[in-house]
Amino acid sequence: MPEPSDVEAARVDSLVAGDGAWTPPTPRDAATVCLLRDTDAGPEVFVLRRNPSMNFAARMHVYPGGAVEVSDADVPTTGDADDAWLDARTASDRGRAVLVAAARETFEECGVLLAVDADGCPATYDDRVEGEREALLRDDLAFADLLADRGLVVDVAALVPFAEWLTPEIEDRRFDARFFVAAQPDGQQARHVGGEADRSAWWRPADALAAYAEGRMAMWPPTIATMRFLAQHASAAEAVAAARAAAVVPVMPEQYRDGDGFRVRLVHARTREFVADADAREYGGDA
Repeated sequence: MPEPSDVEAARVDSLVAGDGAWTPPTPRDAATVCLLRDTDAGPEVFVLRRNPSMNFAARMHVYPGGAVEVSDADVPTTGDADDAWLDARTASDRGRAVLVAAARETFEECGVLLAVDADGCPATYDDRVEGEREALLRDDLAFADLLADRGLVVDVAALVPFAEWLTPEIEDRRFDARFFVAAQPDGQQARHVGGEADRSAWWRPADALAAYAEGRMAMWPPTIATMRFLAQHASAAEAVAAARAAAVVPVMPEQYRDGDGFRVRLVHARTREFVADADAREYGGDA
């Protein structure tokens, strides 16, 4: 893997020494969604490529997602799970807001609305949807009001948390990202909407991993790890069922000195227990 910059190396040494010279920023809660659809060749997941001009994660292939907003706590949801379960599953004291953020970001970034009406029927696409999505992005319309006008609430059962990754402590911008899996509802179709992404497409997870291995598709370790999880399953329903059974472990990459160089290991973000050695290929080095 490439050597860290002098600043990053100093931060690693400070963290090891515990001298307080570097204080890691508190991670922002975030949510991202692996949106799946079934095809004759197996399930596909919707992937965005971030604009080359972005200051953060430029050209990286990611799933729809973003930071949790204060207003997410005010958005109505179905009562499929109580707050204690959602908090435990998302390792958060505001689990329902994290789940709402997942639904909101999916709508903002690909136009799919993971919500249901009073009878439990999924939302469907109509001619007003795009205008409402754009108004939401301009802050001219609140997500809660958009749903209320349509008689909808966020569908808790549709969004299944199955992974959690935290940005390394040496970074200036840090996120505590919860990964959800969801099947695309009938009557809706994810689409490229621009914004922070310059392209988007449906990918078979195995094909995305092959493209990454060939150097054609830039992805960060959390995306690679979750792609590997998705690639094990033959249908969207099977992936969702496996996600429900998965043990969610908060994982964080941690750099450390190894002789005269640096290596990366994955640790439990809260206990600091060792999880796995990181593949150098996944951090920009040689396989």
